[in-house]
Amino acid sequence: MELYLIRHGQSHNNAHPEEQRVEDAPLTTLGQEQAALLANFAKSLRLTRLITSPFMRALQTTDPVRQTTGLQPEIWVDLHEQGGCYAGHIPGQYVGRPGMTHTELAAQFPEFQNVDDIDGDGWWQSKAYETNADARQRAARVLDRTRDTFALTSERVAFVMHADFMRYFIACVLDTSLRAPHNASVTKLVISQDESRVEYFNRTEHLPEQMKSC
Repeated sequence: MELYLIRHGQSHNNAHPEEQRVEDAPLTTLGQEQAALLANFAKSLRLTRLITSPFMRALQTTDPVRQTTGLQPEIWVDLHEQGGCYAGHIPGQYVGRPGMTHTELAAQFPEFQNVDDIDGDGWWQSKAYETNADARQRAARVLDRTRDTFALTSERVAFVMHADFMRYFIACVLDTSLRAPHNASVTKLVISQDESRVEYFNRTEHLPEQMKSC
């Protein structure tokens, strides 16, 4: 399989100081423009599956890709950013928040699949802040699921996800850590039964220099 790891476009939380952080940040105007350019670039990837995190910024990045590729996006909750959905910006004082509910997701993103896996308590269900160790275990779980589902296929799959969790995921593949990728960047992995490798990392030529952000 070919796996394309796509970081969401610039979000409110990327663009503002930590103390202005919100629990489920939407894309900024720049993030929306990045997503539109990404969606046009995604046509060249010849994707067969489109899978996204349940965070608003990832869903809003995925939707233009849906429109240009004609694919029906799937939501995998396990692609969420490290920490989960929470309010606050002071370590040790984070408050778990629900995340979007089934009803909210269905209303805002009616074309997306797997919404039925999320109930009225939201996809995060106000759980405590996820530890680094738990995030590493989740990354390994996602890699196992990816291999089990796709390794023996010729699928070309995109995961729309988040910088920190992407680094955990790639670390499971390479046993090493890479820097955080740019917003709306594309990283390509090749995963088979015998090997897993990164073919390229943090590809951004679809973005003008002045539109690149972290």
